[in-house]
Amino acid sequence: MRSFCSEPSQKDSRVLVGLLTGHADLNWHLHIMGLHQDSVYPLCQEEEDTTAHFIAQCSALMLLQKNILGDYILLSATLHSIHWFLLLKFAKVSKWFY
Repeated sequence: MRSFCSEPSQKDSRVLVGLLTGHADLNWHLHIMGLHQDSVYPLCQEEEDTTAHFIAQCSALMLLQKNILGDYILLSATLHSIHWFLLLKFAKVSKWFY
């Protein structure tokens, strides 16, 4: 298994680029592309399944957000300061993309 500080694999790179650009395999993006009927995040059923919601606001992932990213809810202004390896670790531990 790769460590979180090593170079990302091709899959890791795809997930990371998707999260950074908003083109991740989340329901909101899939709905925009016509590949999914619903844009709501299935874990919390509270908001649209956007990358910002997944990373910073989802109540179902709050403990994971706190443990890896440093706070229960992250403000939009602080998202740019998250290092890529923490973002990738968050995505891996969430098991949403893997």
